[in-house]
Amino acid sequence: MKKLSRILIIFLSFILWLGGLSPALADNKTVLSITTLYSSPEQQGQGVTVYKDILKYAIATPFAPDSPIPATKEEFDKTLVPELVKALGDGSVTKAWFDFQAAKGESTGNKLFSVDAPSGEKLYSVVAGKPLQQCPLKIQDTQIDFFLDSHKAADRAEELDKQGYFIYVSPVEELRKKVLDALYDQYSSGSNNPSCFLVNGTTKKITVDFQDIYTLLPSQLQQPAREKPLVFLPKNENEFLYVVNARESVS
Repeated sequence: MKKLSRILIIFLSFILWLGGLSPALADNKTVLSITTLYSSPEQQGQGVTVYKDILKYAIATPFAPDSPIPATKEEFDKTLVPELVKALGDGSVTKAWFDFQAAKGESTGNKLFSVDAPSGEKLYSVVAGKPLQQCPLKIQDTQIDFFLDSHKAADRAEELDKQGYFIYVSPVEELRKKVLDALYDQYSSGSNNPSCFLVNGTTKKITVDFQDIYTLLPSQLQQPAREKPLVFLPKNENEFLYVVNARESVS
């Protein structure tokens, strides 16, 4: 009962805050992305329950296939990869909402805010993680970048790939497939342990780069975001942050 109550509190808080965004959500072309940070895996699990089971949003992080992982790479490429590449998403949204209240801001105290694309345009995001530990995967740094130009987003995804990041979300489909290949290799070399294919959203740091779109942020965030990427850390040094990235298409 206590667990359910906490889930409902999260759900009601989300609905109350999102109420202020209702005019944009009424637009039948709106695609909403939500990134929420939690301070424990239990809270993250409750967040997934709210977004996936109650609100019926697609979940990009934490990420795991709904179907059993095939025994061979050939079967995996044929049966699961196409749907998983699509599920990871191309990063295009018209509204992005951020709840970073569970984190400590390195340079700003604003932790609950949203960004709208200009009328008739889209925001293009890249979400990537640099592995700290594998099986299950923990991330040293999660990079989130936003652009108004899909080509810039693709270039950033390529750049992060060369730096050893797993590219979860980007306009570059080949990189979304590449992370699936890496996870399958991790899975097959880990005695077919399903936890080796899990992107569980555990990270030591979140770095969010709004420099390309800083004028779209709330006024108090524009100058900090223009100067450098915003960094968010766990409130306690030896802990992790737990990410949920959810997405709703409003048709």
